[in-house]
Amino acid sequence: MKDKAFNNQLLEYQKILKNLAKRFTKDQEAINDLVQETFIRALKYMDQFFNNPRVVSWLFVIMRNIYINQYKRLSYQQNYDDISLYYYNQNTSTEPYSEDISDKRMMLGDISKILSDMPSTHGEMFNNYIDGYKYRELSEMYGIPEGTIKSRIHIIRKTLQKRLNMKYSA
Repeated sequence: MKDKAFNNQLLEYQKILKNLAKRFTKDQEAINDLVQETFIRALKYMDQFFNNPRVVSWLFVIMRNIYINQYKRLSYQQNYDDISLYYYNQNTSTEPYSEDISDKRMMLGDISKILSDMPSTHGEMFNNYIDGYKYRELSEMYGIPEGTIKSRIHIIRKTLQKRLNMKYSA
């Protein structure tokens, strides 16, 4: 019964949260996504909320953190895209598949192959790390301690480095 009451209480704040979300974005779809993700996180962590009359404040903090994390991920991806575009534009060849681009594609293929040879969660975990997820977020995602995540990411990096060095320095 506690869960149902909490759900109903959350729904009462939907309009307020949408108005608060307008502080972060003007895009209606992004506002709806932000509110929905806030509700999902609130439900996930409702056991950490103690019948405090400041539910809206708690929900706003969750929303703000979600927005900040999304912004960081997008800016990280944008930087990656900018770097890729920079290197693509540095290629002066008029051939669509020049040697430089082909080498990069081949290396990306080799990285994918190395990751696919690892246990499935390791490759997925590394890709999520590259996508900008924090160690703490990965720990929650995979249900394992943060130290284990750090260790696995380190091992994956070293494995990639070693195998790519063997292939490309020979």
